[in-house]
Amino acid sequence: MMKTTIKTLLFTALACFTCYPAAAQFLGGFFSQQSRQRKLMGEQIAQYGIYLRMLQTGYHISESGLNIAQELKNGTLGLQGDYIGSLTQVSPLIRSNPKGRAIADLGRQTLTLLADEISWQQHQKILTATETGYLQKVRDNLADQCQLNMDELLQVLTPGKLQLSDGQRLQRLDRLYEEMKDKYAFARSFTARCRRLTLARINNRQNKAELKKLYGIQ
Repeated sequence: MMKTTIKTLLFTALACFTCYPAAAQFLGGFFSQQSRQRKLMGEQIAQYGIYLRMLQTGYHISESGLNIAQELKNGTLGLQGDYIGSLTQVSPLIRSNPKGRAIADLGRQTLTLLADEISWQQHQKILTATETGYLQKVRDNLADQCQLNMDELLQVLTPGKLQLSDGQRLQRLDRLYEEMKDKYAFARSFTARCRRLTLARINNRQNKAELKKLYGIQ
């Protein structure tokens, strides 16, 4: 019995020594694989840490960008809003500019010239119906154009209507003044021609009447 046990132990030991290279190779490969996996996991963890730091940095950059945008909105855009708001205000220099009153006076005088001429012509009854109708159309057209100029003048001189600098408002006043002067000059010239035409016809009628009277023509 003892001899059998000893033989078994010797056989087992011999088998172990015989299989040792293969076992050693297996164990070595196992531990080598574990080492590579640990190295790979370490690299992945390191990369993940870098990624997290990049995300955090990017968040801070974005947050800073938002802060800058907010500052621009509240600062630069606020200043722009103040500037635009200031453009809607009318300075005393503009309100007291004499051209504002001159434009209004020229508009009133233009319409008065035409109204007076139409009234005089209707009283004389010399112009034909077509001529009187044309005179009234000219009056209506000029009245519309004068009203447009007066509306723009009101906008230039009223706070909150237009976003213009003082220089731009002065340019508007200059232009409106020149346009209204042209309308007034046209109204004077046109009504004067109408008056001369009617007076000439009146004079012609009077001459004919005198000639008839002179020669006894009924």
